[in-house]
Amino acid sequence: MKTKETHGLTRIDENLLRLENAEQVDVRVFANEQVQIEAAAVEELKGLLGLQATLERFHAADAEAFSQRPRIERVSLTPDFHKARGIPVGTVLETSGFVVPQAIGNDINCGMRLHKTSLEVGQVRAQLDELENASRHIYFEGGRRIPTLYDHREGLLLGGVGGLFDTVEGNFDEGLWSYFHRTSRTDTLARIDRSGSLRAGSVRKFADYLGKPGQIQRDSQIGSIGGGNHFVEFQEVKRIIDGTIAHAWGLCEGMVTVMVHTGSVGIGHSAGSYYQDQVRQIYPQAIRFPDNNIFILPITEKYQASAAIFWDAMHSAANFAYVNRMFLALMAWSSLESVCGEIKFDLLYDAPHNMIWPSERDGRATVIHRKGACPARGFEAMADTPFAYYGEPVLVPGSMGASSYVLAGSGFDGSNQSAAHGAGRALSRGSSMKGFDKEFEDFLNRFRVVTPVDLRRQDIRARRDIIDKKLAELRQEAPFAYKGIGPVVQTIADSGMARPVAELVPIMTVKG
Repeated sequence: MKTKETHGLTRIDENLLRLENAEQVDVRVFANEQVQIEAAAVEELKGLLGLQATLERFHAADAEAFSQRPRIERVSLTPDFHKARGIPVGTVLETSGFVVPQAIGNDINCGMRLHKTSLEVGQVRAQLDELENASRHIYFEGGRRIPTLYDHREGLLLGGVGGLFDTVEGNFDEGLWSYFHRTSRTDTLARIDRSGSLRAGSVRKFADYLGKPGQIQRDSQIGSIGGGNHFVEFQEVKRIIDGTIAHAWGLCEGMVTVMVHTGSVGIGHSAGSYYQDQVRQIYPQAIRFPDNNIFILPITEKYQASAAIFWDAMHSAANFAYVNRMFLALMAWSSLESVCGEIKFDLLYDAPHNMIWPSERDGRATVIHRKGACPARGFEAMADTPFAYYGEPVLVPGSMGASSYVLAGSGFDGSNQSAAHGAGRALSRGSSMKGFDKEFEDFLNRFRVVTPVDLRRQDIRARRDIIDKKLAELRQEAPFAYKGIGPVVQTIADSGMARPVAELVPIMTVKG
């Protein structure tokens, strides 16, 4: 096809654009012509490439800091690519010789989790008011009931979901622990990326969270949704796209599912701030700070202590996020059973889209940074898992009120075996507050959202200040603030990243 430019990107084919750059880094942007690309995101992408200058200055000042010549191997952008704070959301960054902790920021192991239930959509829609009340109680009105001991908190930080199975006794069953004990350890760990258990060597950074030995703690972190676009959503399987894979994964039309989108909340913020400060401290004082304010961590024996701090802190926060998503899902299970009676609640998959993983290319050790990008590995990479025949499940939510999709990863090397993690913002949060009044009104009229503020209560209706604040938060996440999910999923499919399996539509969404 004839090439043309979009904000400085050159279109190569229907789904791929490239960014020519003086640094000669391989930069690929996956987006068909229907996917909106914002100029500000492209400028932020160009700023990211300033990493090359940082590498050269650092290497010139301290060549012994690197065990190999550091280089940016590739930068891939998924079709939900949009501006963030220094590094665009949708960035898949592959490097060798160094790590970029800021590439995932503080929302460590933000990710998606999907459960299948034995309910049909009619059973839930008939009792939505009751389900809304039950959900508001357990998520926001003191109903979560997740007591933990020091050993439990230490176990989850050191070993994630597996660490909990190792440390929580069967007779410790207050509140949501009774639901935890109804899950199968083998099946649960098999259906979480990396078994939901990353090894951390130390939890000293989280002493305040651990509390005192023998003391039961009910903290505000575990089982919290967080803000922004994080959610728990009750959904209906509206359409089966690939019948073979859907059947293998136990998905059928009319089934009620539960999708969870969140990360490590306050624990991640603490860990991310801590290790990002560490990389600033090791930066050579003799050279100027990076123009883009993005710092690196060399992979070398010289900085082994700093690397240990980084990996331990990141893994502990990631482990917390795996456990946090699990408990948020158990809360949804409890809410459904309080209204509909006993049900099945089987995990399909749980995976991060904000994480850093060791990898390799052409026999060389590399590091994959995914910021707002799902892993989408093919069936070979998923050997010895329940997904060995069809590839890794890829969970792609739309904007609030829009369809979400389940896809099967194809292991596409062009995007480093990655796919989009959502629709991607079309408007900044500030811009979404200007105009769109009719669209927002229509959205509120047709969509059911549960928040800490019950807008149905008479006393709340009299508090315009409270209502306006909550509506402003919802407005920033409304559909008009996001790209259309259709062109994003079409790009994922047509480029070969992943194959669509099923479309899910929202029944009710819980927002923090």
